[in-house]
This record gives sequence, C-alpha cells and structure tokens, in this order.
Amino acid sequence: MIFIIGILIQIVIFRKLVRVSKAAEELESRSLLACFGLTFVIQNVVAQIFTSNPIGASYLNVSIDILGERFRLNMVVAAVMSIIISLVMYLVLRFTRTGLAMRATVEEPAGAQLVGINIFKIHAVSFGLGALLAALAGSMLVMIYPKITPYVGPEYTFIALAVIILGGMGSFVGSLVGGFIIGYVYYVTLSIFPIITLAVVYSFLIILLIIKPKGLFGR
Repeated sequence: MIFIIGILIQIVIFRKLVRVSKAAEELESRSLLACFGLTFVIQNVVAQIFTSNPIGASYLNVSIDILGERFRLNMVVAAVMSIIISLVMYLVLRFTRTGLAMRATVEEPAGAQLVGINIFKIHAVSFGLGALLAALAGSMLVMIYPKITPYVGPEYTFIALAVIILGGMGSFVGSLVGGFIIGYVYYVTLSIFPIITLAVVYSFLIILLIIKPKGLFGR
C-alpha cells in the first residue's frame, strides 16, 4: 500500500519537476526542497488527525545476552532487518534490469532515454520504493522508542542526509559505512552527552568533510 501511495505522490507532485529539470543536479535540488515541504504537510495533517501527544508502541522490549553484553531485543531485530534490507537493495540495484535502469536514470537521464528507458516510470517506481523503505524504517523506530510524535521524522531525516554525505553521494557502500560510523558516534554521544548529541554528530561530519570534501567513497 505504501509503495502505491509513493508512486501516486511522485506522479502528482514530482513528475512535473522531472519534466522541467534540465540536469540531474537541478532535479535533485528541486526534489529535495519539495520533499521537505511535503514533510511539513504530512506532519501537520497527522498531528491534526492523531494529535501531537506522544504515543508508544514498543515491541520486543526485553534484554538478551550476546557475547557477554546485554542488548535490547528490539534493537537487535531492527539492526538485523536493516542489514538484510540493505543487502537486498544492493542486489536489486546491482544485478537486476530495473536496478540498472534506476542507476542509469540517476547518473545520465538523457542517455537512459536514448537507450529506451522510460525515466518517468523509473522515477515513479524509485519513489514508491523509497516510500516503502521509509515506512519500514519508521516501523522499526516505533518498535524501539517508547514514545513518538508526528514531529519525530526530521531528526532522523537530517541524520540520513549526514550518512549520505559522509559516505559519498551515489555510493551504496559509502552509505552503509557512513551509517555505521554515524550510528556509533550517535550512540556514544547519547550515552555521555545526550543534550548535544546532534551537535556532536554534525560537528563530526563537518570535520570529516573538511578532510574529505567528497565523502569517504565519493567520486
């Protein structure tokens, strides 16, 4: 259902941006701004329907022993699911015709059209897939944290952007490595200085970008 909703959103809102954008960079910037606007719309609609009061739906909130250390089972399940989903996405992008078409559409939209790829269809499928992945991430977030509100999304959106920038734009492996690094920095900072966790994460990102402006695996 979320996949279909994502496709419909792309067709209604973002397809026009694909048509009028002359370069991949232009489409990227316009889509990013549109997504942020859509985020605020969805947040406020959800807040009106379900109120902005924190609600909880934690699941598997018990501790288990792994190699002598105690871990919450829901966090372990979320980590395993994230790794599995990442591997599946890598295989899809690397070894399927649809994945190849997605990569070609991102890197060379004009060339993709010349070889017969329907970039409008690929954009719609990609957006639907992105919406599905976001929904899966949200379900794991709800499972881990006892209280959430409609406004919890932007914090993790900015962390995701930090992961992409750190790993290098367009690098799948870089996103995985960047995710582990940002996650570790976030976890360590949260346990020591919980009030300034995001400030430390972004400071770490700035320092690394000064050293490697294109990210760890950027080209």
